[in-house]
Amino acid sequence: MSTLYVRRILLFTIIVLLLSNCKEDSENQKQEGLQHPNIIFLLTDDQRWDALGYAGNQTLQTPNIDALAKNGVYFKNAYVTTSICAVSRASILTGQYARRHQIWGFSKDFSEKQLNNTYPLLLRKSGYRTGFIGKYGVGHQLPKAKFDYWKGFPGQGTFTQKDSAGNAIYLTQKIGQQASEFLELQKSSDKPFCLSVSFKAPHVEGDPGYFLPNKIFDSLYRNTNVKVPKTSNSAYFDHFPKEFTENNVARNRWKDRFATPVMQQESIKKYYRLIHGVDVVVGDIVEKLKDTGQDKNTVIIFTSDNGFYLGEYGFAGKWYGSNPSIRIPMIIYDPRKKHKGIVIEKIALNIDLAPTILSIANVDIPKIIQGKDLTKLIDNPKTDWRDAFFYEHLWQSSNRYYIPSTEGVVCNDKKYMKYFRNENTEEVIFEELYDISEDPDEIKNLINVKGQETLKFQMKEQYEILKKEAH
Repeated sequence: MSTLYVRRILLFTIIVLLLSNCKEDSENQKQEGLQHPNIIFLLTDDQRWDALGYAGNQTLQTPNIDALAKNGVYFKNAYVTTSICAVSRASILTGQYARRHQIWGFSKDFSEKQLNNTYPLLLRKSGYRTGFIGKYGVGHQLPKAKFDYWKGFPGQGTFTQKDSAGNAIYLTQKIGQQASEFLELQKSSDKPFCLSVSFKAPHVEGDPGYFLPNKIFDSLYRNTNVKVPKTSNSAYFDHFPKEFTENNVARNRWKDRFATPVMQQESIKKYYRLIHGVDVVVGDIVEKLKDTGQDKNTVIIFTSDNGFYLGEYGFAGKWYGSNPSIRIPMIIYDPRKKHKGIVIEKIALNIDLAPTILSIANVDIPKIIQGKDLTKLIDNPKTDWRDAFFYEHLWQSSNRYYIPSTEGVVCNDKKYMKYFRNENTEEVIFEELYDISEDPDEIKNLINVKGQETLKFQMKEQYEILKKEAH
């Protein structure tokens, strides 16, 4: 056998082995990607469920967010368990009711143990690279050292910003640039990543607070007469009693934003422009994923921390148990899955997001988490699921900020809410009972209607049961 022939045999063998190893590495990478995909969690601030084109809004332009829903899963009946920024964000991070994590306002920080059981830290512990951009919103201590990439800010922040070169830049645009920077940094990493992007928009700015969108969108909706909520008509301003509305922050802020038809039109248009600005950045993030080759293995989750009254009952803000306040958009786009344009009717909650993210990343879900894994519902729409949830908002009012506290229960087709002073559940100011299948605008309060005694008893009984379970 000639030396040349032997060399050729050896060379052929080496090539076969190399190709085999390459194929094995490729299969291993593919399997790793399926088990530990990248995750981007997008959170807006005060975006109500119907402030989205995909939800049927005929005015608001949100093509990029709509595309996520069209190619993913849209949760038609998504809610928050507490409608206020800080508390809802604490619930999102921990997957817990406020009853359990005990953060009811803006000043309390997570304990070290609580922080270690938030979804970003659990992911980082399991090998994910983590990033946080935007409004953190929980307490005053920013957990910078707990993340691989940190561009979070405390408090409410401001839309007026400077970029790295000292030039003026709008906050939403800056957040988009930071997200792009993070994605660029991950190109050379062999680890999966989870990036949490927390927008300030469409939250108001200042006190009493006004909608201040990016001026580049000033022409958007200018010549449009936007549809206003049915219950923003003055005929419904006495729906809640005087004891509830007098000196109430929600009514006072309504006077600053929605008191006349002209004010209401302008405020809603600015609110929509703020959301459109977010949509533009969402489109930029999707394009960046494509440019960096990360689009096929990156799950995108989009939602809001709570809803927002646009004049209903003469209110601005959130806090209370009405659908405009507690119902939110929620979308999960997973390019690894074949399902597209799926609409899920069953109740999804903000506390479901942490366990869902952990499940997507194939990370164990701690027993202390109270939310449910939405992937189980996505994979099997007939799976046993909740048909009701407990709502809570406890607030220590002051002379300046009078916000009645709220507790209640929301079912698939019924709702009961109780309003009281501070945390004294016995000092009841007002109660609501609705058949929302027949009355989606929550106009006909059945609480004292003859013939509804059985329904009232059943809903109060369920309220007490779910309240105990929330601890």
